Amino acid sequence: MKKNNMATFQTEYETSTNAIDSIVTTQLSSVLNWLNVPGTLVKASSSAAGFVWGYNGSSMVYTCQLPCTGNWTQVDLTQYQVSNILDLTTDETNVYILYTNVAGALGLLVTPASNQGTRTTLSVPFAATTIFSTHTYIWAQDGSNNKQRCAKPCSMPNWQSATDTSVTITSSDDTTLYGKDATGQAMQTNETLQSPWQPIGDVKGTIYGKGSDGTLYGIDSKQTAFQYNGKVSPLYTNGLDPTNLTVDTQSSQLWMTTATPGETGNVFTRVGKPDYSTIMNSISPLDIQRDRIVDTVESRYERQTDVMTVNKQTQDVVSFFKKMFHIDGDTSKKATNQAGHLNENIREAQKQLDQIQNVEPIILGVIILLVVLTFLYMFGSGLLGSYVHVIAVVVIGAGVALIVNFSTK
Repeated sequence: MKKNNMATFQTEYETSTNAIDSIVTTQLSSVLNWLNVPGTLVKASSSAAGFVWGYNGSSMVYTCQLPCTGNWTQVDLTQYQVSNILDLTTDETNVYILYTNVAGALGLLVTPASNQGTRTTLSVPFAATTIFSTHTYIWAQDGSNNKQRCAKPCSMPNWQSATDTSVTITSSDDTTLYGKDATGQAMQTNETLQSPWQPIGDVKGTIYGKGSDGTLYGIDSKQTAFQYNGKVSPLYTNGLDPTNLTVDTQSSQLWMTTATPGETGNVFTRVGKPDYSTIMNSISPLDIQRDRIVDTVESRYERQTDVMTVNKQTQDVVSFFKKMFHIDGDTSKKATNQAGHLNENIREAQKQLDQIQNVEPIILGVIILLVVLTFLYMFGSGLLGSYVHVIAVVVIGAGVALIVNFSTK
């Protein structure tokens, strides 16, 4: 294969590969990495209403309109004399804030997720530390796993106790409560807690929510984030140690707070299951083009190999016959010399043959004369006596005369 063709193939292949690498390192990595949202919070929770809410270690509550890039707005809770924020959760329309006031009384503040409209405060009849929301109920739980529920909108609080204390509720969605037992086994039950708790596969750890595709997200005892959809697998967190994780069930947007802050704070977000279709639509044509380049190189290489193989076989055959017939570079010259030498031999042979033809009558005449003399002496000696010699001389003379006569014609 020619060097310039090979260089062209290499350039085209590298161009396609570099384009794919660029897409992977920019677009693909951006959807897999967590976006560090400026701010420092204990917990962040996203509402389907289009706002994310959170609170910090100083019990200050903040909200940010999605997509949140750090433009947090502090929520003024002065009139509620909030002393300590214990927990916060959201649903499609509201935010539920569990707090104690300066007098030490426990209260539940219900405010629209848009931070616009009427707020309601509810009393909680026991020392709850965490709050959860399902489609029908608000659930509260204390440090000993005592649980009570209040039917939404809970405008006239009517809390109902649940007898179960074997499992700690860790999160909820519209239809399900998630928790873990004393061994760390992840569990689930329906929103009414009327069904027995059921183990979730072999999941060990705290479930913090479920994505729209059914994937569960959580953090294990080693503070390692994981995801579960029939099988436990790690959830990449940029090497950060998560302290809390929430999931917007409808959008599958994940919100994570970490023990160690990033460049702009400890709040991070990403899509649980990124849509790779746009990225793959960019990568696929480049990958197909690269495959075509490889196929072209292979095809030309095979053709070139076939030609080289035929040429090699031809050279081997020629070499074989050269060796067999002792042919070298002077073959033409040798053939000419050999032809001249052969013609010379033919001329010499023809000359000798002509000479033989010339003496052939003499030889034949001598042979006939000898035969006649032989018969003369064999049959004439007894009849002619001594005259036989005279006759023999006459015969010889006549025979020589005839031979000389015929040889000169």
